[in-house]
Amino acid sequence: MRRIRFFSVAVIFAVAGFGFGYAFRAMPAGETRVLYSLDGMRNSEALIRMIDAAHHYAYFGIYAFTKNDIADALIRARRRGVDVRGIMDGGESRSGVQADIAERLVRAGIPIAFRTRTPGIMHMKLLVTEDAYAVGSYNWTAAATFLNDEVLEIGHDDRVRGEYSALLQRIFAENRSAFPAPP
Repeated sequence: MRRIRFFSVAVIFAVAGFGFGYAFRAMPAGETRVLYSLDGMRNSEALIRMIDAAHHYAYFGIYAFTKNDIADALIRARRRGVDVRGIMDGGESRSGVQADIAERLVRAGIPIAFRTRTPGIMHMKLLVTEDAYAVGSYNWTAAATFLNDEVLEIGHDDRVRGEYSALLQRIFAENRSAFPAPP
């Protein structure tokens, strides 16, 4: 009887989306959720839904970026007329798959700056749109999605979202030569 009851509760939670996924539009304003990478391995899906829901802007700062599906979502957003721009670590993103991702984004008209700082690295993992923010330890890589213990906080708090947006815009301003004037 306990197994049946547990199974019924698990099915209800799975269908409702609690802990097993992330329904972007279902979150009320001001709510925050934390996703753990190894619970369903869906952090990238949450980011893609967030990007797909953007209408005005999608700004990001990312240390490691190798997920083509997230790059595809950013390119789709750009083609819809969304202001997409990002900053990546200058050392980490200049070779291999990360360089290919950066090149694809730039070819699609997405301005990318490569931050080089001595000492130190551009270590953010941040995405912000006009409606939400996503931040945590989660790099946009297959290893972070399928192997590592990673967290991704997605929130709809306007004050916090505004602070993250202002931070990225300040960093973009420090790298003015890489970006066109904001709309």
